[in-house]
Amino acid sequence: MSATMEFSTQYAESIRDDAHLFEGVSESENHDVMADHPLSVDVAANTRRLWHDYLAQFDVASAILTVTLPGVGHQRHAFLIGFDQVRGNAAATRRLLAMVEDVWVRIGEQPVHHFQFSGALFGATNGPVDADADSPLHNGIAIQMKREGKVIRALFFREGGGEHFGDRDAASLQLIAPLLAESATGVAQLAQQSQRSAMLEGMFDRVSMAMALLSADAQPLFLNSAATGLVEQRKWLIRAADGAIVAADPAQAKQLRESIRRAATAAPDAPVEDVFRLDCRDGEWRLAYVISAKSRTGDSMTRCAMVIIMGPGKVDAPTSLLEALGLLPSEQRFLGHFLKSSSLCNAAEGCGLSEETARTYLKRVRAKLGVHRQMELAGLISGLVLPLNAADSSAQLGR
Repeated sequence: MSATMEFSTQYAESIRDDAHLFEGVSESENHDVMADHPLSVDVAANTRRLWHDYLAQFDVASAILTVTLPGVGHQRHAFLIGFDQVRGNAAATRRLLAMVEDVWVRIGEQPVHHFQFSGALFGATNGPVDADADSPLHNGIAIQMKREGKVIRALFFREGGGEHFGDRDAASLQLIAPLLAESATGVAQLAQQSQRSAMLEGMFDRVSMAMALLSADAQPLFLNSAATGLVEQRKWLIRAADGAIVAADPAQAKQLRESIRRAATAAPDAPVEDVFRLDCRDGEWRLAYVISAKSRTGDSMTRCAMVIIMGPGKVDAPTSLLEALGLLPSEQRFLGHFLKSSSLCNAAEGCGLSEETARTYLKRVRAKLGVHRQMELAGLISGLVLPLNAADSSAQLGR
């Protein structure tokens, strides 16, 4: 037999914020809110609308579902159906979920529990909520169960004078709860995947080398910002009529395509590693590496080709690197001018030094770095500089 209890309005103040529906929340032990990625938000919104319309036949106005997954960490997902007043407000949603946790503590282990609640409890009234004011009571039902190691808990609410949930309602909602749990888990996992993808894209965009992941038919799976720039320049890489990424030089296009196909279809124990010289009309050239790559999701594995286009060497070493090599600030300034100048005389003029003083600086720098010729010096600095874009791309890491 299901018991009945009345919920007080003790949480009314905590959720009275002017807010909107928060489509879904993914929680770990740190209660992290899921990534606000456009794809995951769209899927969550569509799923919520679908279930909201479906539950309407049971006169259910809103629901709160939590699913605790088995395994290390007991990851938990929560999903809100209805609750337009907390849409998009993470803080209000967290307070609402804190209230829900307290509710489940009070319910205990009962699989089905009937209750009543105040309309003010979820900010149903317009304007400020008065926790002491009389408010009409509405009916709710709590359903909890275990399925395949998952702990599923759902609260269903009838508002506006809806009738008590009957035994038939309870039986139907017990059948529906596992389906809701599957939807909520799928939406949360999609959000996590979207968040990981966004983080990886941001990190790859920090790399100044052009990097592309291509399928066996050279269709782009991912291009970082540097690779996108190369394709837009149409000097070394172009997008063909079928959407494939190919060499801009027709004489090199077929060979590159064949290498990409072999790399993307190579056996795991025989990966492909090819190197090409890509030329353009103005005489410039770049080295292109084609490497077998793979991605793993659970037990499934997808193979593809990674194409890396090496850019011209950098000679703009950051101050921290030059300090680590033992160069004084004055020597660092001289080195910067020297590597970009055509002669020692020009470097001295750029630094405001005499040619004799500049020659002394050059000897000291070479001695500290252990090199003897200008080309060796430039090659050393170029090889030590990380192939990263400017620091302004740090904002992309949090996309």
